[in-house]
Amino acid sequence: MPSYNTQPRLTESEQHLLAELRDGSSSAVREWYQLYSQRLIGWLGQRISNPADAEEVAQEVFLNCLKHLPLFRGESSLWSWMLGIARHEVADYYRKRYAKKAIAALPLTELVSVSDISDAHEVAEKVKTVFARLSADAQELLLMKYVDNKSVKDIAEELGRTIKAVESDLFRARRDFRYYFVELST
Repeated sequence: MPSYNTQPRLTESEQHLLAELRDGSSSAVREWYQLYSQRLIGWLGQRISNPADAEEVAQEVFLNCLKHLPLFRGESSLWSWMLGIARHEVADYYRKRYAKKAIAALPLTELVSVSDISDAHEVAEKVKTVFARLSADAQELLLMKYVDNKSVKDIAEELGRTIKAVESDLFRARRDFRYYFVELST
């Protein structure tokens, strides 16, 4: 059976660099960073609008690549493998950003301070857990109001309900959110 891919997946220089990285060579780490950092930051910059955040995510990509280096089988180019890890880091970036935005947007300032939370991952996990405890109606109302930034009037029209009914249900949804969030924090 003929092989359609006659080129090695890793170039000779990538194989050499990979071997040195696996041996723990600090000069190989510097070389690897110099070879790929600008390209990676450029790729991330197309997906993350804040340049400082893109550089921070790039650092996470390099750290995760080093952490998972023993698992890399060389079935793709080093760059392709790095992009796979970068895609996961971009998804994590937006997941954490959304969670922090959602918690900050909710009117919980008297009970919850985002600065009391050690990291965005913790916020994301707490929001996910709290939302799972809320009714589907409460989840929908909170998302419409605080994530979609819809007015109570627009929500009422969209759901075919009165403004007073939506205000009342939003009050209860916020109260329940606060209760569950505080319960998780204690």
